[in-house]
Amino acid sequence: MLALRRYGRLIGYVASLVSVLAAAVGCTQLSPQQVALATPVRPSEIEWARQSGNNTVSGTARIAAANTAHTCAGQSANLIPDSAYARARLSAIFGNTTKGMRAASLGPVRFERDDPLYVTTLRTTRCDGSGSFAFPRVPDGIWYVTTSVRWDGPSQAEGGSMMQRVDLRGGRLVKVALP
Repeated sequence: MLALRRYGRLIGYVASLVSVLAAAVGCTQLSPQQVALATPVRPSEIEWARQSGNNTVSGTARIAAANTAHTCAGQSANLIPDSAYARARLSAIFGNTTKGMRAASLGPVRFERDDPLYVTTLRTTRCDGSGSFAFPRVPDGIWYVTTSVRWDGPSQAEGGSMMQRVDLRGGRLVKVALP
């Protein structure tokens, strides 16, 4: 009987601890996060991305809400070459490096500073009026497409930022639909 009471108290303690941790994580997600990325980009890691290639990435970004289609029209779309730094950054924002969305209501993830080499290897374009974008002449490799779809809701910003990994090989056209 004593062992059963101790076991019950232990279960209660663990449940309380899990609740506290879940609340702390939830609170952290609601405010902007400050993230330090420890590993800078190594030039040899992204030299390939500076080349011209035979692949094209084209895509759209749309979110339907309340019978209205919102797009990335006028927003930047980015093509980011794969590197350890890019993976760490995207994981901090989206929780993974495959495909994801971060709600605008969570606020931005802020980084202490961007690696200048990372910034110079980004390819950027604007989404057109229909929410479409394209990146021509992209070399073979792993890339990440990012953009955002945002609008003003009744009490806060709606929509969010989105990302998808693409693997380009052999002069292909890869179509991406975000989110």
